[in-house]
Amino acid sequence: MSFVLLLGSPGMVASAQSGGPSVHRVDPADTAVVSLPPAQWQASGIRIEPARRESLERILRLTGKVALNQDRVAHIYSMVEGTVDDVSARLGQTVKANDLLVLVHSREVGSAKLELYQARLQLELARTKNELQRTIAENAAELLEALRDHVDIQEIETRFRNRPMGDYRERALASYAAFLKSAADVERLEGVSQSGAVSGKTLLAAIAKRNADQATFQARLEQIQHELQTGTLMSSQAVKEAEAKVLVAATNLRILNVAAEDIAKIDPAAHGETLSHYAIRAPFDGTVLTKDVVLREQVRTDGMLLSIADLSTVWVTADVYEEHLPFLDSFKDQTITLRNAALPDRVFQAQVFYTGEIMDESTRTISLRAVADNPDHQLKPGMFVNIELPIRQAEAVVVPATAVQQHEGKDFVFVLNAKNQFQRRDVRIGPISGDSVVIHSGLQKDEQVVTAGGFVLKSQLLADLLGEE
Repeated sequence: MSFVLLLGSPGMVASAQSGGPSVHRVDPADTAVVSLPPAQWQASGIRIEPARRESLERILRLTGKVALNQDRVAHIYSMVEGTVDDVSARLGQTVKANDLLVLVHSREVGSAKLELYQARLQLELARTKNELQRTIAENAAELLEALRDHVDIQEIETRFRNRPMGDYRERALASYAAFLKSAADVERLEGVSQSGAVSGKTLLAAIAKRNADQATFQARLEQIQHELQTGTLMSSQAVKEAEAKVLVAATNLRILNVAAEDIAKIDPAAHGETLSHYAIRAPFDGTVLTKDVVLREQVRTDGMLLSIADLSTVWVTADVYEEHLPFLDSFKDQTITLRNAALPDRVFQAQVFYTGEIMDESTRTISLRAVADNPDHQLKPGMFVNIELPIRQAEAVVVPATAVQQHEGKDFVFVLNAKNQFQRRDVRIGPISGDSVVIHSGLQKDEQVVTAGGFVLKSQLLADLLGEE
């Protein structure tokens, strides 16, 4: 293996002082070049890679605390006053959504249910009356149409027999019969008036009566039609009013959080005094954390009875220091890693959903919150955890850490030039991420850098320099 040290332009000159040659720099920017034939690279362990430009990710380590997921915590109160008839929940019990927790005997609920029951009876009656009124109106309207067409009275009797229409039948037929009789009298008198058997005065009187009966008949038809329309409208309105009362009464119970199935099957005869029962149920799957209710206790609307939390997810809170504020926006929706010393074999994941907007003046920190799945309840609220939060930095030139050499407090790399020569290049390095290091200056993207075997080049370079001194 042979090396050639190239001295001279640019940067290095040899001089004879103290009896021997030496190497010194005439310019701080001077460089040194080591020549090594490609055939010897493998034997020397030389490996070359291009400098990359990429964004590095480093890990920010924080201490956090596990807390309840405040979006899945329920503080349960009674919406009515009353006496506790039954307590089904136990401290620490796991409950399912809609499970019965407490049963309260409430006069308010009982009265509200009875009101709804009465409103439903009134609605049923109003609908029955409305249906009957519509039937009567349809039959009477058909009768009036037949009378206007002067259908024979016998045919009318046959067609409308046993069809309900109230007193409208009698009133309409009475006026119709009177009109038919007067019209028949006029027809009879007109037939004999020319013979002189009947005086003209009698005929005129008959005609006047016929006209009066006809007017009465027409007025009666109009009056009956108006009454039918008014009666139908009023019966329909009565149904709407009854429906509104039912709706109001049912809504009142729903406001009290009475279950829909309880509202649907109200029956005072079947339920008796249990009609006043007010059931308090679990709003979601969870664990009973606190319980402050006992049997036969008087409850009020301002006293918390139980609290339930869904522990299948938890929040993780941490304080981000002021120096990390530039990365705060990048933390949102970021996945973080959680570890706890008591669970060395477990690694948990959480997703950041909130980075605060207000800095704590005393600690100079900003609150960060993440939500973590906790299906087996291993993460306990109040537990401290170690958080690993990835930070992605801006793009920079990156090389493997093995490429960087040090001498006399300076960092440098060997760069391959076009003549298969390795040039020393002083660099200013930045943070290290894993096996890579950031190069702030002295190197450009895609330049060919020695990533392995650089110690051999460094040793020969130093040996040659020492040999010339």
